[in-house]
Amino acid sequence: MAGRGLLGAVGGLALAALWIGSSALVTDRSSGAEGPAVLGIVIFMAGLVGMIAVGILGLRWPYAIAVAVLTILMVVPLAYYGDAVLDRRREQVTAVVSDLRVSVSQPSGATGQVCRVRLPDGTKADVAGSRCDEDTRIGDRLTVYQDPEGRVAAKLEVQMTAGALMWLVGACVAGLITLGARIGVHVGRQQHRTIREDR
Repeated sequence: MAGRGLLGAVGGLALAALWIGSSALVTDRSSGAEGPAVLGIVIFMAGLVGMIAVGILGLRWPYAIAVAVLTILMVVPLAYYGDAVLDRRREQVTAVVSDLRVSVSQPSGATGQVCRVRLPDGTKADVAGSRCDEDTRIGDRLTVYQDPEGRVAAKLEVQMTAGALMWLVGACVAGLITLGARIGVHVGRQQHRTIREDR
């Protein structure tokens, strides 16, 4: 049993390494949200395959729920990667509002305001948040988070800090290792029971 559990834990660790490596590669090579979005879809589909595999192995429903929860948690860092980068850089600059427009969220149809701001280096960025509202006017000055390397878009607010993101990644890694070990032990017990019944 211990051997099966160890083998499952190694499998979970390998999966975690693949997840972290692919996420780092995609976020480093992608200049927009398209790359992380595609990887997020791949992770989601892999989670569905994992849930099907759990059913095929005859594991109980808590294992399927664990796979689903881990899949969701593994997608979250991709959604908040930009926030973590901005939080780690800790560079805030004063930008000037140059244009205002109304955005419509799909499919809810909710409306919101987007401020186009001119950054100190002359580049422009679209930002939204509580400080970009109906009282904002062209020419107003807003403090925004900016990545000096230009890897992620400027934002008015950071919703997830780098520390929180690292904690979430660590929790996912621990969850994958634990789940792998548990599945390994379960499969080992099933095989042991089958061998004993055959005798």
